[in-house]
Order: sequence, then structure tokens, then C-alpha cells
Amino acid sequence: MTLASALACALAAVDGGVPMFDYPTQEAALRKVLETDPLILGVGEYHELQGAPKVPSAVKRFTQLLPALDGGARSLVVETWMLNGRCGKVEKQAAQAVEKTTRRPKETEDEVTTLMGRAYDLGFVNHTLLIDCDDYRSMLDAEGELDPDASLRLMRRKVEEMALKIVEKEEAGVPGKMLVLYGGALHNDLVPIPDDEPYVFGPTLQRETKGRYVEVDLLVPEYVERDEDLLKKSWFAPALALAKKGRHVVVQPAPGVNVILFAFTKRRR
Repeated sequence: MTLASALACALAAVDGGVPMFDYPTQEAALRKVLETDPLILGVGEYHELQGAPKVPSAVKRFTQLLPALDGGARSLVVETWMLNGRCGKVEKQAAQAVEKTTRRPKETEDEVTTLMGRAYDLGFVNHTLLIDCDDYRSMLDAEGELDPDASLRLMRRKVEEMALKIVEKEEAGVPGKMLVLYGGALHNDLVPIPDDEPYVFGPTLQRETKGRYVEVDLLVPEYVERDEDLLKKSWFAPALALAKKGRHVVVQPAPGVNVILFAFTKRRR
């Protein structure tokens, strides 16, 4: 780390010795995460929900951050899929069930499209998940509602399989280029709680890449400042205080695990 970058951030040890760094820009925060030279970067976001404050979402911020990868990434897998109507009623049922459960704003789909468009402009090869008719059926219970357990297992398997295939074939003949996975802040976990273990691909991808899988979770403070689970973590209150001062915070709760808490957005009065 250069003297300039050392002066640009502050290192603190909060309760439990969790390392915490803060930066004036979100680009500098991401570069801190990239210091470990990951082969796969598992990016997870805390989703925007309907009725959330109107500030830039995690996916919008990550779109802005793509150039900060400095050409080190080649491929992007987004945890979504395209509807084509080929599976008829079950496809429509599954799509409606997912929409009802996630409660994400209508604009989210447009922001994901913008993310992929920007990635394409920067030379990425984009991927979405391939979901067939049997997959749609597996996502629903007997009443046609979303089966959370089956759906989460399906998403884990689809992303994991695609990621390993892309790494194995060194996509577009570019060896060593990073693969970016973008989705929710669950499947990408590297150190999951026991209940979540069936739904995460982090440990598998870390093993298959010989330790070169890195998790990063993106937190928009306006969305999560009252989150009960986060408030229980020793590092969250200190990180939130820094975010309120306009700093972008990187927290590293475990080896290979990173959390970026963005600065609060300044809003006009």
C-alpha cells in the first residue's frame, strides 16, 4: 500500500478484531477487496425493496464500479434468467411467484439490463442462468407458490455449474481473467450459517479455485440501517457511523469475506 492510499483510509479493530477500512470513494473501497487477486468475485447485494428510500441501488453502484476492475475481469454471470414463453403456464407461475416473494421494484430489471450493457461495452462476456421447464416446475409447491428451499437450491446449482464451466474453459481464450458473479447476498457466502449451507456456492468455488474465490457483499446504508440481523454484528454500528460521515467502508469479518457499506447519499433538502 502506498503512503497516499494509507492516508486515504483508516484501519480500526472493532469488537472481535474485525478489520475495517474507510475510503473517500467507492472505487477505492472495491480496489481494497481486489488486493487478494481473486479468480472468482462473488458479489452479493442486499436487495432494494418496494418503498425503499430513493437512492442509488446496489446494482446501479456496481455498474458504476465496473471500470474500477481495470480490465482484470472478462466474464459476468448475473443471477437472473430470460423469460421466453416456451414453458407456458408454469413459466408464468414461477415468474409471478418470484416477483411476489422478492418484492423488488419494477426498475430493478432495467438496472440489471444497464449493468449487463455496461459490462458488454467494457469487453465482458455476459451470462444469465439457463432455466428449463423442469426447473420452473421444481420452483413451485403443490399450490403453485414459490418453494423457497427448492428455489434457493436451484439458484445455487445453476450459478455454481456455470461458474465452474466458465473458469474451466478460460472464456474467450483469456487465461487468468476474473469471473464476476452478481446476485443476492446469500448464495455467495463463504462462511454461511448452518441453515444456509445447502444454498451457497462460496465454499465449493473456493475449493475448486484453490482459494481464489472472494466474497463481497454490497450494502446501501439507507436500505439496511435498521436491519435487525446486521445490528447484532459488532462491526455494523461503527461502519454505519463512518458511512454517515460520507465514507465508503470495507469490513472483513473473515478471510475472503468482504462487506462494502457505501456512504449515505447526500440528498437535497
